[in-house]
Amino acid sequence: MQSLIVFSCVLSVAMSGLAGGFVTHDPSDAKHLEKVWRGVKDLNEGSSDVANLLIPIKVVSARSQVVAGIKWEYEVLVGESDCPRRAIAVSQLSKEKCALKKDGTRSLYKIAFWEKPWENFEQFSIEKIRSVASTEHI
Repeated sequence: MQSLIVFSCVLSVAMSGLAGGFVTHDPSDAKHLEKVWRGVKDLNEGSSDVANLLIPIKVVSARSQVVAGIKWEYEVLVGESDCPRRAIAVSQLSKEKCALKKDGTRSLYKIAFWEKPWENFEQFSIEKIRSVASTEHI
């Protein structure tokens, strides 16, 4: 009887995914793009590689993990906007103020976002994966 209980517990954990493991989400959900915009603001504050501000084009993948809060990991296609760096403050960056620059640079980034809403805590980690040709479809 005890082995049946242990087996059923192991089976339920295996069927539901590993506790503490990553859960995949629909990258087209609007809540992910909102988090990504905040991450791209951090990217712009720490980068001066291009003359214009960078903006997110598309969330390619989204996943989360419960770790003393929630850790979100995104792969994001980011592109150069038509807003020069000195024309707008990074804190004011939005899709209403800056549009994607035609034939501007594009890159794929990994944006990790750790949040603890009950402590008003958020931390971003941003890593460039690779450059993306303007003709490449992602």
